[in-house]
Amino acid sequence: MSWIQLVRLIFYCALFFILVGCQGSGAETAVSQTTPISPTNTPQPTATVEPTATIEPTATHIPTAEPTATVEPTMTPTPEPTFTQLLVIQNEFKDPGGIAVDSQDRLYVWDAGHDRLVVFDSSGMELEIRDAQGSGEGEFNSLGFGGIAIDANDNLFVVDNGNFRIQKFDSEGNFVTQWGSEGQRNGQFVRAIGIAVDGAGNVYVTDDGRPEIQVFDNDGNFLRLWGSRGGDDGQFRHPTGIAVDAEGNVYVADYENKRVQKFDQEGNFLLGWGMTVDKSGTPEGIGVDANGRIYITDYDRARVEVYEPDGTFMTAWEGGENGRFNRPVAVAFDSQGNVYISNQRGNAVFKFAPPPLP
Repeated sequence: MSWIQLVRLIFYCALFFILVGCQGSGAETAVSQTTPISPTNTPQPTATVEPTATIEPTATHIPTAEPTATVEPTMTPTPEPTFTQLLVIQNEFKDPGGIAVDSQDRLYVWDAGHDRLVVFDSSGMELEIRDAQGSGEGEFNSLGFGGIAIDANDNLFVVDNGNFRIQKFDSEGNFVTQWGSEGQRNGQFVRAIGIAVDGAGNVYVTDDGRPEIQVFDNDGNFLRLWGSRGGDDGQFRHPTGIAVDAEGNVYVADYENKRVQKFDQEGNFLLGWGMTVDKSGTPEGIGVDANGRIYITDYDRARVEVYEPDGTFMTAWEGGENGRFNRPVAVAFDSQGNVYISNQRGNAVFKFAPPPLP
């Protein structure tokens, strides 16, 4: 190749690169001079919802419960049973004491302040009054309080404590026999108070003048006694109410010791317990219902407490629609399970429907 041809080749190569470089530079210039698309011409979202504040749940939102105080499983009390009052018998009583119900549901009330015995039917209608006063057969002389009891044959036993004796009448009210005299020997009394009859017809008598329980057969023959003065098991200070359950267990209200004592029929101590609602309460009268539950009148605290045979407290009540108890004394039951309470200071006898107990 001649040098002339070489020069031409170099010239054309240089020209080629110059042209290519110019085209690239012009393209960049064209792009840079292109009028940019204005944002106003670009379709804008009209109402763009800007996430301003997060919508907090209002009243419809239930916040997570904060643990406050742990609810302890307290001892839910057994609902108090309703003691429905059926009637109130007043009959111009004065310090009514012992009460008892026979197999025909006739109610006998010892009206101690009037030295008389009054008999009613189940509706509270008066049937009979025995009010002869004195020391003869069928006559009465009360020192206050004084119990009455009825056996399975409807024989009636009356504590005639002003005459220091027990009187027995048949179901027709006829005098049958009597026993007792004033003194401290077997078969004698100082101030007899409570009386009860067991299933065999034996008669149990308390005496707050001599702290013993005396037991007699159905005709008044002395059988045995137990007790002495004091506060130990089997001892008494002012024994008052007494009752015997179907198994022959004997319950005694130990008034001044503020407790109830339970014995077998031979007088062996089984257990004892005090009043529950108010420890200072004073047991006065005792009754045992057909289910073996023990009803105890609290003379000073004006209520009746109910227990199981083992001394477990069940419930208590303090009166009816006609007001609170006032010195409740004795308890009795009829064949329907209705409960009678003699109210000494209120001079009345209350009748309640069977309570809804277990």
